Amino acid sequence: MNLKKHFPLIENFISYFLFKVVDAVIPLIVIPYLTTVVGLQKYGIYAFAFSLIFYLQNIIQFGFDLSAVRDIALIRDDKIKLSKTYNSVLTSQVYLFFITIIILALCLLFVPKLSEYYMIYFFFVILLFGELLFPTWFFLGMEKMRFITIVNVVSKSSFAIFCFLLIKDESQFIYISLYHSIGFIIAGIISQIVIYKKFGIRFRFAQFSNVKQTTKEAWSAFLTLVSPTIYHNTSIFLVGFYWPRKYSGIMEISTKVSGAFAMVNTIMTNVLYPYLNRNKAVIYLVKYAFIGLGIILSLAMYFMSGFLIELWLGNDPDVLEIVRVVKYLSPCPFLSSVISTFGINGLMIYKKDKLYSRIIVFGSVIGLITGLILIPEYGYIGGALTIVVALSVKALLSSIFCIKVMRKL
Repeated sequence: MNLKKHFPLIENFISYFLFKVVDAVIPLIVIPYLTTVVGLQKYGIYAFAFSLIFYLQNIIQFGFDLSAVRDIALIRDDKIKLSKTYNSVLTSQVYLFFITIIILALCLLFVPKLSEYYMIYFFFVILLFGELLFPTWFFLGMEKMRFITIVNVVSKSSFAIFCFLLIKDESQFIYISLYHSIGFIIAGIISQIVIYKKFGIRFRFAQFSNVKQTTKEAWSAFLTLVSPTIYHNTSIFLVGFYWPRKYSGIMEISTKVSGAFAMVNTIMTNVLYPYLNRNKAVIYLVKYAFIGLGIILSLAMYFMSGFLIELWLGNDPDVLEIVRVVKYLSPCPFLSSVISTFGINGLMIYKKDKLYSRIIVFGSVIGLITGLILIPEYGYIGGALTIVVALSVKALLSSIFCIKVMRKL
């Protein structure tokens, strides 16, 4: 094997691994402190608010983490085309940012449950602006994950430091969103400086016709990425809407634990996606690695999560409920690996974007219906089952249709 040839891929894997480790570890450090200082009820109010903001983040991202990554991976050596694509995508995100602000303002005006803690949402506007400034899709497409890692370390560390230094009692819980947002804006500013200094790209507003074409091309990818929030994030939102906000905290912490176990799968998906677009011959080999890893992670999550969570948060009744929810979520790493194998690194690479987006939308709608039925009755257990049902539908359909496509090639 020519290691020199594959060094960029290895470097990107390590960099993105460190990026996701920081994403997973910082909450593991901060959450016990916050739940102790402000209480699970107040932390649940923050988690409920962020579940709404997460929808708006997805609107700003608009699927560019797939569509723009694929485009940039193919033109990264052409400076003119690269600048044009960068400007078109970022200009599109500027328009989307203002749309999200309008949506948030309308929600606060007409939904009393949200306006009760309006300052939390006001602080989160800073986060949305940071989301705009931090074009993850650009660094992923250029396969320069080390920049994402460096910026993320600075961002997440600043969030943790602010929380530890400045949040000292229950009344200060509203500032969690502020410190969360400050981390995002720092990341955005640093990334813009890197793009200008390192890659020599200066942002200029693109023509509206280019914006229209860019968003049109990203529509299928947008549905692919945003649809999971219809059941995943909505599970947190609906639990907080129908039940005490503390339950939103339990649900949010449980999904973070689930995400930590699925972290390696997420890393492999994002690192290999641009690589496999240029090297389709190794797709067959990669799929076995994905599925095998998914099985191991799900088993580890079921059998080890109880010990790890109690070691992390203690063993009071609320923590035991988190353990219970996590066990219900334990099939998620395996199901996510199947979706990564046959969906993102399968159908998407073979340019079956519309087919894959239809699968994702269908699975997400099934998840939404399941959530509306189960969550009002069973709370966070219903939320966990909602996520598993939706992922199961998507995994099954992705594998069936991808195998059909590959047999025709």
